[in-house]
Order: sequence, then C-alpha cells, then structure tokens
Amino acid sequence: MKKLSLLWTFFLLYTSGAWAQEAYKYNEFYYQRATLFDVLPVSSEDIIFLGNSLTNGCEWHELFNNAHVKNRGISSDVIQGVYDRLNPVIKGKPRKIFLMIGVNDISHDLSVDSIVDSIDKIVRKIRKETPNTQLYVQSLLPTNDDFGRYKKVMGKQQVILDINERLKSAASGNGYTYIDLYSHFVMPGTQKMNPDFTNDGLHLLGPAYLVWKEVLLPYMK
Repeated sequence: MKKLSLLWTFFLLYTSGAWAQEAYKYNEFYYQRATLFDVLPVSSEDIIFLGNSLTNGCEWHELFNNAHVKNRGISSDVIQGVYDRLNPVIKGKPRKIFLMIGVNDISHDLSVDSIVDSIDKIVRKIRKETPNTQLYVQSLLPTNDDFGRYKKVMGKQQVILDINERLKSAASGNGYTYIDLYSHFVMPGTQKMNPDFTNDGLHLLGPAYLVWKEVLLPYMK
C-alpha cells in the first residue's frame, strides 16, 4: 500500500511538472485565449479567423455583421502555437477557416522553408480532420520600418514576399485557396505597408480592417 502511495505521488509530481513545462511554452496571454477557445463552441456553420495579433485585433463578427464569424486569433502567436490549438477549431467542422500566420516566426529568424513547411503542417491537419471545410490561406502583410519598432521583423520584406510566393504556388496542390492581401496593403513602388494603415509598422488601424473586409467579401459567401 505504501509503495502504491509513493508511485501515485511520483505520478502527480511528474504530470504537474510536465504541465508546468507546457504552461511556459508560450506566454500567459496565449493560455488565457487558448483555454477560452477550448470552451467556446464551433459549429459547421461557423467561419473561423485563425492567426496572431493581426487577427486578434479585429471584431470580425461585427465587421461582417455575422454571428457565425468567430475570432480565434492570439497576439504574438507563432505557427506552432496555432497548430497546438487546432483541435477545438477542427472538431467543430467549421464551414470556412481563414488562416494568416508567420510574421512572428520571421522575427525568430526562421528560414522561408521552415516557415512554409510549418504552415503546410497546419494545412494538412485541417484537410485531414475536416475535409469539407473551405480553407483560405491569406498572404502575410507588408511591414513598415519607418516607425522604428519591432526591429526583429523589420528589414525582412523579401522574406515576406518569398513566403507569400511559396504559399501561392502551393495552394492548388494542397487544397486551399490563397488570398493576396499583401498587394492591398503595400505602398505602390515600395515593399512597405501603407502608413495610413498602421501606427507602429506592424499592427493595423481601423481603416486597414475595412480594406481587409473588402478583399474577403467574395470568399465569405
């Protein structure tokens, strides 16, 4: 009996330690949002917006005047973070998923190949688990280094372009629709985000979401 008790104590310590390690894999806000998403329902009528702070920053259901449009964005999220929290989304078999992710991975100096391969891992899981869901992979947006912020992601405009080109090229073979947002947000003749759309070079102001909405309207039907 004493031996069983010791084994049980060891098991509790081990599992609590593993949980503690997992708890610090991402930041606190990630778990605040992800655990909320765990308990919020997703149905086959829903349209899911999945991504990082650019997705998190919008009230999508209000923008599209549709209660079935649901925000599953988490600020600072990375590709692996999205993958790790896919299950509560895909178990509901949503009608559509709009995915944008990768800019924070660029800030960690990951290669184009690594980023595209990781996005493909998300795509493959969605395609396998909920094949009737219409999947849209949105391009990464340009950034603007004139604001002097987020220096780890600035100056990497060509990386963004290369990722977008790879995502576009892979779309037909991987069962998703590629949506070009980049060209609607960039200043003509540059590789910089239109300064009317941002106040820090990375995140979006309200008018930018109206542009985003107009681009997506044909895909929302």
